[in-house]
Order: sequence, then C-alpha cells, then structure tokens
Amino acid sequence: MDRKVILLADVKGVGHKNDVVNVSVGYAANYLLPRGLAIDATPQRLAGLAKRKVAQFQEKDAALAGARAIAAKLEGQTVTVYAKATPQGRLYGAITREEVVAALAKQLGVAVEKKAVSIDAPIKALGVYQVSLRLNPEVIVPLAVTVVEAV
Repeated sequence: MDRKVILLADVKGVGHKNDVVNVSVGYAANYLLPRGLAIDATPQRLAGLAKRKVAQFQEKDAALAGARAIAAKLEGQTVTVYAKATPQGRLYGAITREEVVAALAKQLGVAVEKKAVSIDAPIKALGVYQVSLRLNPEVIVPLAVTVVEAV
C-alpha cells in the first residue's frame, strides 16, 4: 500500500523538492512527514504545486529573455579598463572581475553580477583580452576587455 506525498526537500533515493512520489505508508508516517520532508498530496496542494511550477517556468523564461536581450546588446562590444603599469607594460596588479563589472556599467550601461564574469587567466599586462559573461546557464557572451595605462 502506497501513500502519495509532495517532497519539501531533496530526499536521497526518493526524489527532489516539489516531486510528487508514492512511498510506503510507514515511510511517510514515520520518517518523511514528522521530519518535515514531505506533505500529503491532497488535490488542493497538487493544484497549488502546479501553479507554482507554472510560475517558476514563466520566471525562467523571463530571465532567459532578459539575458538574451543583454547578450544582443553586448555582442561585439569592447570595454576599456584603465590600470597603472610599468614602462614594459606589466600591471602593478591584476584586472579583477569587479573592475570589468564597473567598466561594463559605466561604458555600456549594463549591470551584471561579478560572479557572472569569467576571466580564464589573470590579466597582468596591457592589451586586449577575452572574458566570458555567464548571464544565464544557457547564455554565455564573449566580451573583449582592453587594458590601457592610466594617466
């Protein structure tokens, strides 16, 4: 005999959060329900779950559309970062993600989080470098960063 429950958290070997699963009556009554890992799957709760899932899909679609719009704006763009350098062109420090984010906001009017910027190797000299912006798990944009000497 099984009991249908909605998982409130990931349960190893059973399912993930918001999954509707059939488990044995004893497992539900003695483990999942008392620990707050699941609730009974009543028709009202299943309807509420369906509404939440639709809302989550709509939010993901909106976020993806926003990321694609920003990606279109950044396509082929270059940002310039100013830094102090030696006469040989070596920087006194490395260009950080924060500096790239600040340059993006100031020069192109695009606000991204610093964790979205991926710099493959430390930028420690003047020149042009490629960095990646992960705007969404599905949208990754290459961006050229020009490092010039600050005067």
